[in-house]
Amino acid sequence: QDAELNKSHQLTRQVSTFSQTENELRSQLNIYVEKFKQVEDTLNNSNDLFLTFRKEMEEMSKKSKRLEKENMQLTRKQEATNKNIFQMAEERTHSQQTIDRLHKENEKLKKLCRAMQTNGYGRADMVNAAPGAPNPAHHPDEEDEEDDLAETDSEYDEYDEDEEGSVEAEYDDDTEDEAVDQRPRTYGPVPPPPPPPPTGELAQGANGKVRQPPQPVNGVKH
Repeated sequence: QDAELNKSHQLTRQVSTFSQTENELRSQLNIYVEKFKQVEDTLNNSNDLFLTFRKEMEEMSKKSKRLEKENMQLTRKQEATNKNIFQMAEERTHSQQTIDRLHKENEKLKKLCRAMQTNGYGRADMVNAAPGAPNPAHHPDEEDEEDDLAETDSEYDEYDEDEEGSVEAEYDDDTEDEAVDQRPRTYGPVPPPPPPPPTGELAQGANGKVRQPPQPVNGVKH
C-alpha cells in the first residue's frame, strides 16, 4: 500500500507539473498568436503600402511621359519661334536697307530737282513774280509735289511722243508703200512737166478769205 501511495503521489505531482507546463505553453502560444497577428497586420500594412507605392510609381511614370511630351512640344515651339525671330530680323534688316536706299534715292531726286530748278527750270515763275516780294502761296512741300508732278508729266509726255512717233512712222511707211503700189506705170514718151505754181496772190474764195494750201497732217497730205 505504501508503494501504491508513493506512486499515486508521484503521478499527482507529475500531473500537476504537466498541467503547469501546459498552462505555461498555452500562455506562450497565446503570446505567439498575438505576435503572429501583429506580424500579419504589419504585412498587410506593408502590402497596402507597396500597392500604394506601386500606384504612385505608375502615376509618376505617366506624369514623366506626359512631361517629356510637353517638353518636346515646347522645344519644337521654341525652335519655331527662334526661326521666326531670325526671319523677322532678316526681314527687318532687308526692309531697313530698302528704306535707306529709297531715302538716298529720294535725296538724290530732290538734289536733282533743285539743280534743275537752279539751272533754268522754274525761271518763268521767278520772272513773273515781283522782285524782292515773297510768294505767300509758295511752300516747300508744294514745290516738291510740283517737281514730282513735273517729272511724271515729262515721263508721260516722252512716252506719248515716242508712241506718236512710232505710230506716225508706221503710218508714213504704210502710206508710202500704198503710194508706191498705187503709182501707175506709164508707157510711151515721157509726159511733160507740171505747170509752175502762180507767183501772184493766192486765189480768194467766195467769202474773201485767202485759200491756204492743204497742210500735211502727221506727214501725210489729205
